[in-house]
Amino acid sequence: MDPDSPDGVKSPSSDPKHPKKLIFAPGDIETPNTDGSHGQPPSIPPAALQDEPEVEIAAALRTNTSTPTSATEKDLVAHAARAHQFVSNPPLTVSQLHPTNPLHQFHSWFRDPRLLPSSAPETCTLATASLPSGRVSARVVYLKELDERGWTVYSNWGSREGKGGDVFGRGGASDVDGEGPRAIPEPAAADENLQADFAGGGGNRWAALTFLWAGLERQVRIEGLVEPLSREESELYWRTRERGSQIGAWASWQSKVLWQAEPELLLERRRNSLDPTLHQVPRNVEERDIDDGRKLLEERVREVERRFEGVKEIPLPPFWGGVRLVPESVEFWQGRKSRLHDRFRYVRVGGGDQEGYRWRIERLSP
Repeated sequence: MDPDSPDGVKSPSSDPKHPKKLIFAPGDIETPNTDGSHGQPPSIPPAALQDEPEVEIAAALRTNTSTPTSATEKDLVAHAARAHQFVSNPPLTVSQLHPTNPLHQFHSWFRDPRLLPSSAPETCTLATASLPSGRVSARVVYLKELDERGWTVYSNWGSREGKGGDVFGRGGASDVDGEGPRAIPEPAAADENLQADFAGGGGNRWAALTFLWAGLERQVRIEGLVEPLSREESELYWRTRERGSQIGAWASWQSKVLWQAEPELLLERRRNSLDPTLHQVPRNVEERDIDDGRKLLEERVREVERRFEGVKEIPLPPFWGGVRLVPESVEFWQGRKSRLHDRFRYVRVGGGDQEGYRWRIERLSP
């Protein structure tokens, strides 16, 4: 068996100089089928999935989207239209921008009536970088607050393994005898002292938020410094969360490894309930022949439920709360035809206090 193949079968294209491509120009050109025709590979009837051996089924489902041949290269050149073209929304001009404040401009875009609540416009990507390696990590979060100081998101910040470790460092004492997440710092240390306090653990306050509103062909890119909210501010939002989410916050040491396995183990002990397809969908999701760590998480949840049984208001964990991204630059991006997008960036210049700085507006090259 081939451990790199999803079905455990050795792939016919294993030449390292010509690796098999899993995706090639999706949606732009049709891939030739085995019979020389074009279109989707032939479908396999459900009965065949039960009657044919796994190897034969996997081979039938495997497409020919491999390293480009001369034929596919000709198709690629013949189909000039590649990805999405930004042509359905009006351009962005400087006259549409707030003249002095990017936070007000963001509020204007965020309240655009074309952004329906069902599209979750508050969804954004938070990126942080660990020191001294400089490795970047990104995850999707939800914007919860915006005020004159910046953008606020809430999460677990005490874990050394996740974004908390990137921002506040990986050293320092923990809450429970060297085990468990640490408390996030108080806002009193959120200015110059914050970086110094966590310098030994490699903390890095620089972070970025990106919002994508695809229907409007817009992006907003924010870069700045993270500062923790006060416990009182975090309490206000904590009280709005449902009890199950509060229990989950206490139970999870976010990003800490719960379980791991080498591929050889999975190949030998894979689920007996799996359909022999590339999608690997179990017929019964509750049927497991390998403990994958979920039981440990569920036991922790039960422990927290017992701990707070009869407690009406679950307290805010010391490692959980809000942080504010205080912007240094904010870019507003509007898609335009031929990739000649409109990009305007506000850059913070001047003093560091609330009264001593201003925003310079720049147009960036697409």
